[in-house]
Amino acid sequence: MPIRPFLYILSTKLRIFSINSLTMLALAVIVLSLASCSSTTPQPDKRKQSPAKTQPATTSASKLLDMANQAQSPERESLVLQAAQVYIETEKFSRARDLLVDMDTDTLPDQAYIKHTDLLSTVALHEGSNFLAHGILTKPRLEQQWSNMEPQTEVSLREKRAQVFALLGEAQNSVAERIQLNGLIDNKNQRQANQDALWQNLMSIPFAELQQLSQHEHGQAARGWYSLAAINKNNQIDLEQQREQLQLWLRDWKQHPARDNLPNDLRLLQSLIEQQPQQIALLLPMQGKLAEAGEAVRDGFFAAYFQALSNGRHAPEVRQYDSSGDAIAAYQQAVADGADLVIGPIDKEKVTELSLMPSLEVPVLALNYPDSPPAEPLKGFYQFGLAVEDEARQVARQAFLEGHRQAMVIIPSQEWSERSARAFADEWEKLGGIVVNRTQFQTGANYSGLVKDAMLIEQSQIRTREMQELLGIPLQSSPRSRSDVDMIFLIANPAQARQIKPTFAFHYAGKIPVYSTSQIYSGQPDPKADRDLNGIRFNTMPWLFDTASKEKQAVAQHTKSAAVYGRLHALGADAFRLYARLPQLEQVPDMRIYGATGALHMLGDRRIEREQIWVRFRNGDAQPLPMVINTNDIQY
Repeated sequence: MPIRPFLYILSTKLRIFSINSLTMLALAVIVLSLASCSSTTPQPDKRKQSPAKTQPATTSASKLLDMANQAQSPERESLVLQAAQVYIETEKFSRARDLLVDMDTDTLPDQAYIKHTDLLSTVALHEGSNFLAHGILTKPRLEQQWSNMEPQTEVSLREKRAQVFALLGEAQNSVAERIQLNGLIDNKNQRQANQDALWQNLMSIPFAELQQLSQHEHGQAARGWYSLAAINKNNQIDLEQQREQLQLWLRDWKQHPARDNLPNDLRLLQSLIEQQPQQIALLLPMQGKLAEAGEAVRDGFFAAYFQALSNGRHAPEVRQYDSSGDAIAAYQQAVADGADLVIGPIDKEKVTELSLMPSLEVPVLALNYPDSPPAEPLKGFYQFGLAVEDEARQVARQAFLEGHRQAMVIIPSQEWSERSARAFADEWEKLGGIVVNRTQFQTGANYSGLVKDAMLIEQSQIRTREMQELLGIPLQSSPRSRSDVDMIFLIANPAQARQIKPTFAFHYAGKIPVYSTSQIYSGQPDPKADRDLNGIRFNTMPWLFDTASKEKQAVAQHTKSAAVYGRLHALGADAFRLYARLPQLEQVPDMRIYGATGALHMLGDRRIEREQIWVRFRNGDAQPLPMVINTNDIQY
C-alpha cells in the first residue's frame, strides 16, 4: 500500500474514534489499514505525471535543481525558478507547482518575486484554480512592481489578470487590464485579439451599468469603450437606431482606438440593415396537442413585435402558417407568398423533416432541434430552442470554473433527463472532471435510501460495527459519507427536489454544493415550500426574473396562458430579437444577443446556444447570483 494514501486514510479514520487504550489504538490502526483496502478507492494523486517524453528537458531541470542544492541565496532561488520554468515549458505543471509553492515569497527579491508570480499564476490557470490565480495576481506587492518590470513580463501578467478577472465575473477589472494592454502590445494580431476579448468583457456588463460607466469612469479610453458598448447593448432589436447612435459616437470620439477598428458585429450593421427580412412566416402548430405551445410562442413573438412598433422601430410583415399537418408544404406556401425568413416549427419531428430537405429557398429559424442532425449542416437552417442539454453543459462549465472536479449525478428515470445527464458528463469529462457516481430514481421512490446508498453510508456503518466486534468495546463514532465527491448535479422537479435535498444533510453530505437546471424551479415564488431547496444553485432564463420587461408585461396583460408557458413566451420573444441578426451571429462567433432566454450565440453548425443566469435558493427565495461564486463564501 502506498505510504501517502495510507497516512491520509489513517489520519481521517482516527478522528472518528475515541480509544484510551494504547493497545486498542494499535489494533485499530491495523484494522483500519485492512478496511481501507475494501472501502472507496482513493482517487489517484493528480500531480503524478507520466515519464518525460524527452530526456534532455527533464535533465536540464534536474541539473538546475542540483545546482540549486549547492548554491546560496539568492542564486539558489533563481535556479529553482529556472527549473520551474523548464517544467512549465515542457508541460510538467505539477512538478513546477511543487517547486513554486514551497518557496517563501516574502524573502524573494523583487525580480524573483515577479517571476515567481508569473510562473505560479500560469500553473494555477492551467489547472483551473481560478480563485488561487486571482489571489496570486492581486497581491499588493505585485501592484507596486509594474514600473520595475520588463514589458514582456508586464504583458504576460496583465493578460493573465484580464483572463482571471473575466472568468470570475469581474468584467470592469478585466476591461481596465485590457485597456492597459492595448498600449503595451506591439503585435497587430495580438492587439486585435486583446480588443476582441475586451469587447466580450464589455458585452457581459448590464446596459444600465454601461451607461453609468460611460459618464463617470476615469480615463477617456475607458469612457469611450463603455459608451460604444452601451450603444450596442441597448439596440439589439433596432438596427437603424443602432446605426444612428454609432454615427454620433464616431463623430464624438475621433481619437478613440476603436474608431478605425470597430468591433466585428458593429461593422456589419449596414449590410444587416440592407438585408433584413421584410416578410416573416411563423410556422407554428394551430391544432393538436402542441396548439397551446404554438400559441404561447406566437404570443411572445408578437409581444416583442408590437413593442418594437410602439417604439417607432422597423418591423417586418408577419404571416402565420399552420405546421400541424405537412410542415414542408406549409414552408413552400410561405415561400410562394413572399417570405424572406421562416420561423418555426416547434415540433421536433417537423424540424427534422425540414432539416433533411436538399436545400432551402429562404432561411429557416427552427424553434427546436432535429432528432438526428444531418452530417452536413443544411445551409440557411438555423436552430434555436430550449434544449435541456444546453443547461446541463452550462452546469458542467460553471461547476468546473468554481473549482469542483469530482461529481455525483442524481437524475429521474426519464429520457430527457438521461439526455441531460449525458450532456453534463460529456462536457464535464472534456474539461477534466470525473463523474464518480450516477444514480437514477423513480418518482415516489425512497429518496432517503437513494441518497444513503449513493453516499456509501451503509459501508461506513458496517466498518464501525466490524471494528466494535473486533475490539469488543463500544466506539464513539458517526457514519461518514464518501469523500470523493465535491459537487452534486441534481435533476429534479420542485416536488422531487424538496424531498431529496434535505436528505443530503441527514446523510452527512449537507456541505457538498448542489447544482441543478431550470426544471427545479416552478417559476413562481413559493418561499414556504422552497425552504427545503436552500443552497441549491441552478441556471434559468432571465425572463423569469426580469420585472421590467415590456414584452413580459404585455403577455401578462393580453393573454391567459398558464405560468408553465412562460418559457415559451420567452422563446417567442427571442425569436423576434434574432430574426435580423442571424447573419451577424453566423459571421461573428463570439457575438452574443442578450435576450429573454439567455445570452445567445451561434455554434459552427448554426445551432444557437443559450447561456442562462445563475440563481440560488436562500430562505426559500430564488435569488439571482453573480456570474461566479466562491464556495468558501457561500452562506445558506
